Order: sequence, then structure tokens, then C-alpha cells
Amino acid sequence: MQYRKLHDADLDAANAFLAKYAATSMVLRGNLPTVGIERRRHPLSGSYFGEVANDGAISAIVAQFGNGNIFVQSGDQKAIPHKLTEAFRAEPVKPVAGVLGDADQAADMLDQLGLSDAGFAINASDVLYELDLKKLIVPVNARADDFQMVDAEKVDRDTLLRWLRAYEIEALGAEDTPVLDSKVASRLVHALDARTMWGLIVDGKPVSLSGFNATLPDMVQVGPVWTPSEQRSNGYARILVAKTLLAARARGVTQAILSTNSEAAAKAYEALGFTKIGRYRLALLKSPVKLDAILAV
Repeated sequence: MQYRKLHDADLDAANAFLAKYAATSMVLRGNLPTVGIERRRHPLSGSYFGEVANDGAISAIVAQFGNGNIFVQSGDQKAIPHKLTEAFRAEPVKPVAGVLGDADQAADMLDQLGLSDAGFAINASDVLYELDLKKLIVPVNARADDFQMVDAEKVDRDTLLRWLRAYEIEALGAEDTPVLDSKVASRLVHALDARTMWGLIVDGKPVSLSGFNATLPDMVQVGPVWTPSEQRSNGYARILVAKTLLAARARGVTQAILSTNSEAAAKAYEALGFTKIGRYRLALLKSPVKLDAILAV
């Protein structure tokens, strides 16, 4: 078994491995077709490391992207192979902004990197949900003319920036600082370019926001979903998510996943037909941490 940095020649093996664990690999699977493994000057590019058998088959992946977030996938193994972590650490590593993946595997990676007791904006083991889009339960009024779904580009930009900023603070524990403005602006540009974010219009006004943060021809990952406090308890988010999934189903998507640690959101998603399949960890640090500094402590 080899533990090494992956190259473009490993792309097919990486895709084959990740496809077996699709629900906890969406970001990894979504980025690979777009930028491959070794394209370094793209916003979605990353450094990939793998547990590779002699025949080239891959059984675990650790990847770090330009924003400092690390995504892990070790398949049926509850822990990340220590030799894989060592291979990852042997290369120049960006300051770590967060660790994401299957809840147990991500927690193990935090422990191996010495970050378990670091300062987190959020470190949540979210409930992971899955939906076969043939079983989507569409709200009775979702198709009513009163509720119009539009591309996010048709929503006032200041409104989108304000909503995404509030989402980052409330849902992801982000600190209310000028740095957040830059992060939100970048996220919005990417979503508008990719056309993966939509707004719900009621009586001529935007009332809710929903998007896909990872997409594949057959599968989407729902998020972010946001409704401002003054518009909540009207079912707007559920209607909008249903509309986005209906549109995705119409173009051939067969499955959707999402994760949440909100009981209110969980009830809305379950009403659409989503069912629990596991847990997904979202561990985001308050500020990026250099691993060398951890080791020196």
C-alpha cells in the first residue's frame, strides 16, 4: 500500500472510490470533474493525498483546498490511516481552516492533527439526510403562481450579500468582521457564475434563498438555505427547496443530500421526504491554524 500525493493519472481511481461513498463525498466529487487533481490555479483546486493499492485502487483520500478546508473520506474505515496523515503532513500544508467529512472520520482527523481542542466557530456533527428525487414530497402550494423561483442574479445584490452574511454568522458561527464581507462576496460570485443559487419571490419581494453547494449530473447537495427571521414560519424555505429539486429532477438529477443540526430545518426537510442516513461533521476554526505551530506547543 502506498500513501502519497495523488496525480491526474489517479483521477479515475479517485472518482471510482468516492462514488461508493457519494453522500459524504459530494464536494470532493463535485470539484474533481471541474478541475482535476493537478490544476493549481483554479478556485476549486486542491492538494489530494490517497491510500493507494499496488493495482492503483484508492481506499482513502485527504484533500485540502485553497480556503484551508480539509475534506476526508476513508470509506469503511472509521479512522483516517495514520500513514496517510503522515504523507499529507510531509508536504507543505496551508493553515487549516476546517475539517469536513463523515462525522467520525473528521473527528479522527482533527485528533491526528492536534486540533481537537482548537478554537472553533462551529464543530457540529450534523444529521445527514438523503432523498431519492422520485420520492420528493412537493408542498401543496409550491406550484402556485404566488411563489416564484428566480435565479439569484435577479435578486438585489445587497439583499443577497446581507442574507449570506447572516447565514454565515447564524449557521456557521462566523465572526462579524470585515473579513467575512470578502468571504461572502467571493461565495456569491461563484454561486452566480455557476447558477447554483435561487430566490423565492412573494408579492414582488424576495423572501428566501436556497442553493446547491455541490452538483453532479445525478446528484446535488443542498445548501445554503436561508430565510430572514421576519419571513420565517411561512414555509418559504421548504417551498423553495422543493422548487429547486423539481428543476434538478427535470434535468436528470436523481438524488439529493444535505446536512443540518437545526431541529426546525430537519422537520422541513423530512416533510419533503428526506431521510436520515448518518452524520456529517462541519468543523470550522475561528481562524486558520498553522499545523507547525500546533506541533511546537
